[in-house]
Amino acid sequence: MSQTKCPFLRQLLQYLLVKLAPVILRVKPAGMLRLTNCRQLAGGRQYDLFCVHQREVMESLKLECRILRSEAGESVVLFFDRARLARALAEPEAAEFLQSCGYPVTQELEPLLEELIARCRSGREFPHEIGIFLGYPLKDVRGFIENSAACLAVPRGLWRVAGDPAESLRVMEQYRCAEQTIQSVLERSVSFDRALSRIHRVIAAA
Repeated sequence: MSQTKCPFLRQLLQYLLVKLAPVILRVKPAGMLRLTNCRQLAGGRQYDLFCVHQREVMESLKLECRILRSEAGESVVLFFDRARLARALAEPEAAEFLQSCGYPVTQELEPLLEELIARCRSGREFPHEIGIFLGYPLKDVRGFIENSAACLAVPRGLWRVAGDPAESLRVMEQYRCAEQTIQSVLERSVSFDRALSRIHRVIAAA
């Protein structure tokens, strides 16, 4: 698919490629973004096109997605690599934690996604255990649920940290490096289509 014929779609893909770089490069199981619901709003932002071009976008990203919630003219979308997310949720400590939160006892990904979506749509706030899906360290997710006031906001932090920040900072740095990798490919390529081809080769080698 050539993106050069539609500059707005190209802008959308560039935005998503950078924001979801850790997921695309298989170092993070999932990412969550708020995107304008273009079925309700007429233009105005570069990512309005997602709901119209979802199939083409997901083919380019090499990911899957689920709509967690639609509200106030925007959708909250979970983007994920199926194999990576399934492995993350099947880790014994993660699985035990999710079960303690009332998630089904299963090794299958779909029932866990269905439960997460149901919870996201049933309350005003997103369930805090979503951090496990998003690749946050278990200690930080559990710590925030048990005592959010004791969690620290570290400089340039991507989430609040519980206890020793060393592991959390290491994971955050991995995610930032993935973003920088994708950004570098986009900036150094002579065309967007060539950049996308290079990114797909990196994905295949991951």
